[in-house]
Amino acid sequence: MELYPEKGRFLPGEPITMTIFYDGAAERFRISVFSLDVLLHTKEHPRAGVLTSVSLPPVYEDFCGLGVVCEAEDSESAACAVDVQGSLRVFRYGFLSDFSRAETSESDVLAMAKHHVNAVQFYDWSYRHDMLVSGDADYTDMMGKPNAIDVIRRKINACHGRGMRAIGYGAVYAASEVFAAVHPAWRLYARAGQPIRFIDVFAIMNLESPWLEHIIAQYEATVCRAGFDGIHMDTYGFPKTALDSGGNIVYLENDFTRLIEETRATLPDATLVFNNVGNWPIERTMQAPVDAVYIEVWPPYERYEHLRQLVFTAKSAKKPVMLAAYPAPFRLDTPERALNAQLILMSVIAAHGATQLWFGEENAALTQGYYADYTRLSKEQEQKLRVYDDFCVRYETLLFDDSLLDVSMTHCGWDNEEYCCDTLYSVTGEGGKLWLILREQGNRKLIALINLCGDDSSNWNAGRNAPETLTNVTLHVQVFAPPVKVWTASPDRNMGATEPASYSQELGARADILTIRLPRIERFAILYLETEDQA
Repeated sequence: MELYPEKGRFLPGEPITMTIFYDGAAERFRISVFSLDVLLHTKEHPRAGVLTSVSLPPVYEDFCGLGVVCEAEDSESAACAVDVQGSLRVFRYGFLSDFSRAETSESDVLAMAKHHVNAVQFYDWSYRHDMLVSGDADYTDMMGKPNAIDVIRRKINACHGRGMRAIGYGAVYAASEVFAAVHPAWRLYARAGQPIRFIDVFAIMNLESPWLEHIIAQYEATVCRAGFDGIHMDTYGFPKTALDSGGNIVYLENDFTRLIEETRATLPDATLVFNNVGNWPIERTMQAPVDAVYIEVWPPYERYEHLRQLVFTAKSAKKPVMLAAYPAPFRLDTPERALNAQLILMSVIAAHGATQLWFGEENAALTQGYYADYTRLSKEQEQKLRVYDDFCVRYETLLFDDSLLDVSMTHCGWDNEEYCCDTLYSVTGEGGKLWLILREQGNRKLIALINLCGDDSSNWNAGRNAPETLTNVTLHVQVFAPPVKVWTASPDRNMGATEPASYSQELGARADILTIRLPRIERFAILYLETEDQA
């Protein structure tokens, strides 16, 4: 049995449509819908064949993640999640890069909907980086990849039908050599007479020249002529400093904010994403009028703790945060170690209230910066990874609640008795330990537990051994009022459903202490604690 939503995102008030795949003998299903630990409603539904369509009542909240469980009369069951958002408070980015005439199906868009993608980057869809929309129906891009404009438009429409925004890729300063040769005064130079190129294909142009107006006009054509909802404004991370055609020094971080602002003025309703490669220049661009803070993660940001630092900085902009963290183990390591690494990586990013660009096409993973060289996932990998995506959506109102502030570094360890754990643990993502991510606000506490035991590596982009399952994990949490909710959930068991957590309450030296016992942690779990509100 398989259960999945028909859209990556549903709007508030929109009927929720789902599909049940089932080839057993039962003739009826029981469908239950949950919001966190609360059962909202159940319904009985007759089977219509191998594929059964189900419509659930709409949800009118502006931001809500739902868990849905389907049970057949023969006891087979399946679960998934549903994302309801009025605006993209949580920006789940996927990608497409194949737009040739061979693309006759939109099954790739459905595959992304199953993983709750709600915005899609159309990568290398354009004719040239200096002329994004081709005048021809069929053309070849600058890397030799064949594209067809009607295929692109069909996929844009397919994204819209699945609740996704379609975002067209457009580099901010790359041009063809033919174009640049006609405009040498628009180029950037390493030294006099030596223009800067990227992989000997792309000429790097100067945003302090008429190139600025030229590329903004190309962005306008992308939205108005090709039909995209917005622009993915790509950079390459270099150059950071260069010379203009007159030998004057150009500091590129001074130009990006103006580019974003003028693009916003030209396209006030477009979705704009700017690529901060290696986190540069995040302090300038995250406050510009972009719709999300997008960071492409490269060395020296290599450890789990670095991901935490990236998200913390970006969160100060009070916008959705996305990490383009490409899981190279799917290309370089064994399938098992690659899967283990990606499951941990997804958990780490979600536990800090951010999302990851890594999935797209038809069940493919990005493993490097050129998206067209993606890696297909096995069926087993895709299904397991989808379980984790479902979990992150089901509990998104907690995981992406920015009022729950991270207190990991201030409330645990040394003289801090607010949180403690009897298992060998870390609050900085050290390999070989249980990672505790502690967030709280008022009478609410959210603890994410990520099991890094069984592998001493703290490198997020290396294959990992399967974790050693932890048993009888005991946490001690300081409280000042009686608990009203203490529950846990994990994507590794019970179809991600909430389970009551066993606890006892004792007198502590500075406050009452709740001792909470979790019988089993495989990879990832959350623990939610709410006490009586005494305000």
